[in-house]
Amino acid sequence: MNWDDLKFFLAVAREGSIRAAAKSLNVNHATVSRRIRQFEATIGNRLFERNHAGYVTTRLGEEILQEAMHLEERLSTVSRMMAGHDQQLKGNLRITLPETIGDELLMNDLSDFCRMHPQVDLELMESLRPFNLANREADVALRICTTPPDHLIGRKVASIHRACYYSVHHAQDLLTPDWLTQGRWIGWDDRGQRPAGQIAADYPRFRSGHKMMSAALQKQACKAGMGVGILLCYMADEDPELFRIPPYTSEHKYDLWLLYHPDLRTSAKVQTFVRFITERIGQKKDLLEGKAYRPRLTGSDSE
Repeated sequence: MNWDDLKFFLAVAREGSIRAAAKSLNVNHATVSRRIRQFEATIGNRLFERNHAGYVTTRLGEEILQEAMHLEERLSTVSRMMAGHDQQLKGNLRITLPETIGDELLMNDLSDFCRMHPQVDLELMESLRPFNLANREADVALRICTTPPDHLIGRKVASIHRACYYSVHHAQDLLTPDWLTQGRWIGWDDRGQRPAGQIAADYPRFRSGHKMMSAALQKQACKAGMGVGILLCYMADEDPELFRIPPYTSEHKYDLWLLYHPDLRTSAKVQTFVRFITERIGQKKDLLEGKAYRPRLTGSDSE
C-alpha cells in the first residue's frame, strides 16, 4: 500500500463519483477508475458500492476512510511545517480563487508577480468550493464570502459592490414606454431567480426571466441584451458594452478575503505573495466598491 492509493481512494469517497474525484485531483477520470480497481485488488475487498447515486463506501471502505483521513491530516501537518520554514522564493505556490477574480480582476497582477519572482510557479485553481487549506489543497485562498473559517489566518482585503447593468447595444429599450413593466431580470436558479436588495427594489415590476448558472454567463447574456443583470461592479463597470441603468447606484454585497493556514505564516513565498496581492487589490478599491463608474452617454442617459 502507498499514499497515492489512499489519495485516490479519499478523493472518490469525498466526491462520490469518479469524474468529480478526477477533477479534484486534476487527472483523467480513467486514471482514477484504474487506481481504485487496483487498490481494491490489493486489499482483496470492494471498497465502494456502485449505484445510480454514485460511489458509496462499503463497511470496510468506511473503516479505511476514517484511518486514511487521520493519516492525511498527520502528513499534511508535516508538509505545512516544512512549507512554513521555507525561506526560498521558488517552487510551486497553489492559489484557489473564483474565476472572475482571476479573469476580470487580477490576471495582470499575477503576471507581474511572476515577473518579479521568476522562480515561483503559480498553480491557479478556479473554484468557489472551500478548499481544505489544512490538507494543503491550496496555499492561499481568495474567497468572496461574509464569514471565513475560524481556523485560518485571513484578512478582508476589499468590499465588493454590485449594480444593475444592460447592454449598450440595446440602450434604446430604456426609452420605450413599457420599459418599467416589461424589463426582465437575468436570474440565477429557481431560488435566486428574482433578485433581492435595494437596487432590485428600484424596479419592482421587472419580471424574472432567464436563468444563468455562473457570473460569466450572466455577464455575456447581459451584453447580448437578454435582460438586466445584477453584476459585480469590478466585472462590468469597465466593460464598454455595458452600462448601469438609472439611478446608477451600487450596493455592498460581499467581502473579499485573503486566507492561508497559520502554519504558513513564516513561509517567505506565501507571505511575499500575500503582501503583494493585498497591495494590488487595495489599488482597485474604487473599482471593487463601484466608485469608479462614470455614467456613459447613451440614448437613455441623454433623456
